[in-house]
Amino acid sequence: AVDWFGVQYKYSALQGSNTPMGNVLESITEWEEKIRWPDLSQFDWEADARRLERDPSLALYMRMSNGPFERLHALEGFEQALIDLITEPEAVRDFLERLVDFKIELFNRIRDHLPLDYIVAGDDWGTARAPFFSVETFEKTILEPTKRFVRAVQARGTRFIAHCCGVIGPFVPYMVEEIGFDGLEIQAEINDIAGILEKYGDRVTVEHPVKARLVHDPEMTEEAIRAYARSLVDAYGAQAVPGSGLVVTITSSFENIYYALEDEIYRYSLERYEGLRK
Repeated sequence: AVDWFGVQYKYSALQGSNTPMGNVLESITEWEEKIRWPDLSQFDWEADARRLERDPSLALYMRMSNGPFERLHALEGFEQALIDLITEPEAVRDFLERLVDFKIELFNRIRDHLPLDYIVAGDDWGTARAPFFSVETFEKTILEPTKRFVRAVQARGTRFIAHCCGVIGPFVPYMVEEIGFDGLEIQAEINDIAGILEKYGDRVTVEHPVKARLVHDPEMTEEAIRAYARSLVDAYGAQAVPGSGLVVTITSSFENIYYALEDEIYRYSLERYEGLRK
């Protein structure tokens, strides 16, 4: 498969996903010469929007993948992207600014026809052990383009949820105080969710996945999963942290566990939040 920018992808059955091959650039210094930007005017955005049915009782959102850093390493490979962040920060920054121009145009063409309540935009900044780069490198390259993208989305009345995998603790102050994300879709077990909510809970919402080892356990009982649901509300609900608490993403391999978890979070939240409504 080849994407709009000419990046080739190789499917891995083992991983169950496609991997970008980094075949477009050998160095970011080539970007002005080699990048061909897609012409978004060639698509009939209005016709596509008419094909969709909107339920006004539900929030409308879409996902936007390949954020600034992800697009960089898709074009030239992961190792070269990390090298260029350090050795060619000005060229990286120039490219990312142009990339954000494109992403803003893409968003606006969609937003002109769809009343999006929020988007979830992905850009992973870390491994399970540490960030990919220092905050100093982040400040020189990724920070300002990302901030501009977020502000452009919010200017259209659409919330911006950041999907960001890995250990991202050092970036959280930037994410909340400078960039101004409305929500964070991050990995709970390797990031300090409680600490983020304690400090920033009145300024940002955090998405919290349920524990996979519980919801996919064939021996899990409804009683035990309801107890787990109550523990989430007790620790992270609006009665425990500033703001509105967190958003719990519910998954399960078993229908009864899924619905028991959903039901208990809803009912127990109402019970714990009763005092907040008075």
